[in-house]
Amino acid sequence: MASGTDSQGNSGQAAIDRFAAMMIERMQQMKDTGWKQGWIGGASGYAGLPQNVGGRNYSGSNSFFLQMHTAAMNYQLPVYLTFKQAHNLKAHVLKGEKAFPVVYWDMMIKDSHGKRISTEEYRAMSKEEKKDMDVIPFIKSFPVYNVAQTNLAEVQPERMQKLMDRFKVPELRDTEGMYTHAALDRMVETQQWLCPIRADKRENGAAHEGAVQYRCFSGRNLPWWNGVLFYHAP
Repeated sequence: MASGTDSQGNSGQAAIDRFAAMMIERMQQMKDTGWKQGWIGGASGYAGLPQNVGGRNYSGSNSFFLQMHTAAMNYQLPVYLTFKQAHNLKAHVLKGEKAFPVVYWDMMIKDSHGKRISTEEYRAMSKEEKKDMDVIPFIKSFPVYNVAQTNLAEVQPERMQKLMDRFKVPELRDTEGMYTHAALDRMVETQQWLCPIRADKRENGAAHEGAVQYRCFSGRNLPWWNGVLFYHAP
């Protein structure tokens, strides 16, 4: 049976603890390997940020940690859904799959007599009325699953193909159709720059600045998503 986050105790705190453990583990991996390409290495294999199956992007820390989780698990898509969403799509979570937590803020609100007030009631109050309320914010979480952890591809092949097409990384092997800047290109070509620039060098799969040799390597032959990114690269 698929399992979610621990239902006992504070699920929000359990999620925060898991996030902290993920960051510590990832930092240790980067330290041990001399990693210099960010948290996920820049080679996710898809274009876009994590979203739910309905197309809504996750925000804040949820987006960051779902992206890390997607990369760590080598999922093809950063698309997630709840157990209920899978059921509504006539799909199900595969046996033995474990969920990942998504967090959100909630509030416990009580009036001066200790009576519990709903969030909707509190938001409808005036500023003066809110002053008499005791508000305690806290974090809650709910479990989500990557689409790869379900049989969605089997029961909804057309939907899955649309998701694959949406997140497909465009292949840009030259400058055709890209933004270009003639003046900067001329400076690179004629080396009219304080720091010599080479557009045919890459190291560890990325453009970089050779600080020791005082040369800037722009990596023109890298698959930039658009021309603007190329000119912004150090």
